[in-house]
Amino acid sequence: MPLAIALGAIVAPPDPVAVEAIAGNVRMRRRLLTVLQTEGLFNDAMAIVIFQAAVTATVNGGGVGWDVAPRFLLGAAGAVLLGLAMAWLVGALTRFVPNLVARSAATLVAPYTVYLLADVVHCSGVVAVVVTAVELGRRARPQDSEERLTRSAFWQVLELLTTGVAFGLVGIEMRYVVEAEGPNLLTFVPGITAICATVVLVRFVWMYALYRMGGAERRERAPGSVREVVVLTWCGMRGLATLALALALPSTLADGSPTPGRNFVVAAACSVLVFTLVLPGLTLPWLIRVLKLPDDHQAEGRAQRALAHRAERVALEAMRTSPAAQKLPEGRRKALTRRMSSLHTILEADYGEDPEKMRRLQAMLAVMDRAQRDALDAARGEMLAARNEPGIDPELVDRVLRRLDLRTVTLDR
Repeated sequence: MPLAIALGAIVAPPDPVAVEAIAGNVRMRRRLLTVLQTEGLFNDAMAIVIFQAAVTATVNGGGVGWDVAPRFLLGAAGAVLLGLAMAWLVGALTRFVPNLVARSAATLVAPYTVYLLADVVHCSGVVAVVVTAVELGRRARPQDSEERLTRSAFWQVLELLTTGVAFGLVGIEMRYVVEAEGPNLLTFVPGITAICATVVLVRFVWMYALYRMGGAERRERAPGSVREVVVLTWCGMRGLATLALALALPSTLADGSPTPGRNFVVAAACSVLVFTLVLPGLTLPWLIRVLKLPDDHQAEGRAQRALAHRAERVALEAMRTSPAAQKLPEGRRKALTRRMSSLHTILEADYGEDPEKMRRLQAMLAVMDRAQRDALDAARGEMLAARNEPGIDPELVDRVLRRLDLRTVTLDR
């Protein structure tokens, strides 16, 4: 029984990263994507708490009771406080650290630190990490643009490496399962099929219940229709959390004997992952076309245009009142003002009212972008040649190259 509960916790949490990778490339309503990305964050915490309780009971030969719920609530409350405190501490420290790399490294240390602290005081480490990340995002400062670029690039690489390592380890684990079970592996098929069907069915029932509870305001919420229920059900991808929990299942009990049923649990977890990740990834575009799901692309465009004009309005006002701008010659100040006056056309991307006009604008911006990149490429080539010249300090060349590289990556497309 405890091992069955552990299996349920393993296959339960959807993965927001997998959702973004698959559903983000499909023209889906933004509020549906938001629901899919948000649900995975705190679902992981509940799944891990249940998994830990079930594994402890399995190893020690005990049972899992209703005391898991109050333990989770108390642990979540403490984790929220820890997450807020850690975010405040990191924010305070980074304001006194001038080095960009050191500030970015703090975002790597903070999640592990707050997770370990939460584990020591028996709180939910996952909730603490999520709260820390959300609070750090809320505390972001306007002047931290270079830091945001560095953090984004760093976490994208780390996320890719972590996911790759997890899939590789599960592949190795599955090899051991296949070698250990041999022909007996075929007896797993009926049970695994039932588990995959149950995962989809339970998600559909839950999403349909949310739809029925929406009442008169259901159109403004997700899911707001039966078609959205079907799409949200089909987008319940499992990913890294399922892999990590499957790998965390101990291979032996407290008395040293092998954990009974562990091979089946690992095989079932891998099968659910493949079923919920690969199949929806291949069929989601077709499903959205068949269901003729309404597209809120125009509403999204209006919202983005409003934000673009809002940003431009504030930028122009700051330009007029900036002490630095007042020190510039009149011609330079007017040139900067004209440049800021076209900010909204860049920020609103391809969401203009006139599609043909926006296509022409995008073509012109692409040409301007290419011209600037050609010029910057030539400048970088000259600096790389200068590095090999006698008497030139390589450190000074690297400083100039860094500024040229930053100018390139910040070119608006």
